[in-house]
Amino acid sequence: MNQITTEKEVNEGPFEAEVEMAYPTIKQGWGVIGLFILVAIGYGIPMGVLLVMEVDIYGDLLSLLNYIVPIVVLILITRIWWRKNPQNKGVLTLNTFPIVILPVVVIMTLAFLLVNIEITSWVPMPDWLLEIFKDAVKPNIWGFLTVAVAAPILEEVLMRGIVLDGLLRNYSPWKAIVWSAVLFGALHLNPWQFVVGLLMGSALGYLYWKTKSLYLCIFIHFVNNSIGFYLMMSYPDMSNLSDLYELGTMSRVFIFLLAVFVIWQSYRFFEAYFNKQTSKSNLL
Repeated sequence: MNQITTEKEVNEGPFEAEVEMAYPTIKQGWGVIGLFILVAIGYGIPMGVLLVMEVDIYGDLLSLLNYIVPIVVLILITRIWWRKNPQNKGVLTLNTFPIVILPVVVIMTLAFLLVNIEITSWVPMPDWLLEIFKDAVKPNIWGFLTVAVAAPILEEVLMRGIVLDGLLRNYSPWKAIVWSAVLFGALHLNPWQFVVGLLMGSALGYLYWKTKSLYLCIFIHFVNNSIGFYLMMSYPDMSNLSDLYELGTMSRVFIFLLAVFVIWQSYRFFEAYFNKQTSKSNLL
């Protein structure tokens, strides 16, 4: 995969100019997903051999390493291409974020969780896929470290710190955000998590664009995955909110619409806040 790409772009005059693109472009973003599949297959082959030899590859520490190793390899490879491209910054964007937005961020994250629970209940995961998740994620500290610590840090470094940051240098903000969300959904390699990844990826992408803070994205991802881990461990057979509470169809519809409304109001709050901050900066 080429780390330096050029693209034809029409200038104000009648001539076309070659414009050097940052890494990754949209096509290279799909290349990242393809590379992840290859890395996962490469890692899965020896793990499969160990499984045939009746070695417990889902043991405590191994369950964590099974997640960490492929994605760390992917990050290291993409970072090499990233650093070789002069259009990219040499370091990850680790800015702080305004603490005043934190309460709204938490409320928005909880609303997204409710929306995602409801949406995934419309077409439940097949039993065989649920069994794979149960084998891979243990109901102990190792499972928590995998889902709530390693995943937020590593996935945000890859998908916001590398992929989205590069896309924002090449395209309009919303085009970059939407495509990064699509790629984030695709990274999960199954259609059930794709929709959840698409929705959360859009919110994470928007807030990364506005704050340039990986810390904020990691925090949101941590809150979402921590609650998801708790629900998965405490209610393994849960498919929707009615499995937690005695809710009828109308109650579920109301909660879903309320959560969507909260997300919309959160977006309006962020727009007003960041526009105000931009106006203040312009006055200085």
